[in-house]
Amino acid sequence: MSLSLRTTFYTMACTAGLFILMYYGQPILVPMSIAILFAFILFPICKRLEKWGLSRIPATLISMVAVISLLLGVIYLFSTQIVNLISDFSDFENKLRTMFDSVVNFVNNKVPLLPEIKEQDIIEKGEDWAKNSGGAVLSNTFNTTVTVLSGLLMSLIFTFLLLIYRSGLVDVVVKTFRKQPKNEVLSMVKEMQQVGQHYLLGMSIMILILGFANSGALLALGIDHFFFFGFLAAMLAIIPYVGTTLGATLPTLYALMTEDSYWVPIGVVLCFWFIQLIESNFLSPKIVGGKLNINALMAIISLIVGGYIWGIPGMALFLPLMAIAKVFFNHFEQFKPVAMLMGDDLYDSGREGGIRNIKKDIKKVFKKIEK
Repeated sequence: MSLSLRTTFYTMACTAGLFILMYYGQPILVPMSIAILFAFILFPICKRLEKWGLSRIPATLISMVAVISLLLGVIYLFSTQIVNLISDFSDFENKLRTMFDSVVNFVNNKVPLLPEIKEQDIIEKGEDWAKNSGGAVLSNTFNTTVTVLSGLLMSLIFTFLLLIYRSGLVDVVVKTFRKQPKNEVLSMVKEMQQVGQHYLLGMSIMILILGFANSGALLALGIDHFFFFGFLAAMLAIIPYVGTTLGATLPTLYALMTEDSYWVPIGVVLCFWFIQLIESNFLSPKIVGGKLNINALMAIISLIVGGYIWGIPGMALFLPLMAIAKVFFNHFEQFKPVAMLMGDDLYDSGREGGIRNIKKDIKKVFKKIEK
């Protein structure tokens, strides 16, 4: 078995070049990636409107206006909740001070190895830091807001252009792979579109289910702003593994600051853990995971690499982009090993003891119990 030095060099050079391009091309590639996913999900709507007699541009505009209106409604609901939440900060300021005093007293009394902590010194240092860095914080906040808004605007423009130029773009793809049968190339493009569409639709359904489940649990525990915390945690679940933890942390901290009993934040943690358990093992594989067909190893790698290259947007975007890339690799013989490496059959492809067989065994046990 031998490996060509030339092939190895080209592979490594192309991989390095791809990562460099993605890193420095982030301002354009992130909005473009979002636009591609949105175009995938809006394509069936545009196609239906065109069948009803509308031309392509009006059909695209109507589809985008409908989606933008829905997003603006969600933003409005969250904005009102955030305003109400900010107004509550003055109510639990004393609670924060009491918790801070308790932590300082615990450290001073129970950890003799550390020098004594003086509360007033910490408060004064915090005030000095706030005064000195207040301008920088405001500047960073303004810059971040401008970057996000400009990125969203670029995404909308790219989405519109992708939808109205879609026929020409498909022709470009067909001519690029002219050595391949045209039907096979068109099938690949359609499959890539369906993967992106099913992912977004599946995630939307998951957000609704998790949002109502989280909100119901918080309402039962008596947590204020249950709608905000519940759906915020559901939307953060878009970021694999990290988002669910962060989504549970926020209502837990709020419960610690507002509730007298420590059983309430413990209840929040347990409820979110139980909901996450059901979501990751039963709901997500059925609604989202079955369409992506990406194994856990590649999902974690996509999370890490995406976060490193594109930050938070990359953590959310790299998983569906990897699933789309897998479809591309699967249609070319030389790339099929890469597609196999990314697929969820990597571990249990016909082997006994695989994850699927374990799930079947568990179902058999429950059926026996029911009998």
